[in-house]
Amino acid sequence: MNHKKITSDGLKILYQRYYKNNPQRQLELEKARLDDRVAKEIVKLKEINNLSTKDLANLLDLEESTIESLENAEYEGDSFLMLNIIARG
Repeated sequence: MNHKKITSDGLKILYQRYYKNNPQRQLELEKARLDDRVAKEIVKLKEINNLSTKDLANLLDLEESTIESLENAEYEGDSFLMLNIIARG
């Protein structure tokens, strides 16, 4: 007899329905998680060093809009690579 385990955990339901058997969606989810981590690290870096977005952009010779995109987890490029560049700057 095959009994399916029923859950009321919303996150588990969403994962099972939309991600479990979809490798492309799983990759997108991991990228979103990474982008979120990068955004949090940039905000923390700015707070620790008392920098504005403009200050950080000037220090790194980047466009202010690039820093804003990273902070909002909307950067279209490789956000982890950009975080490494920022860390070295």
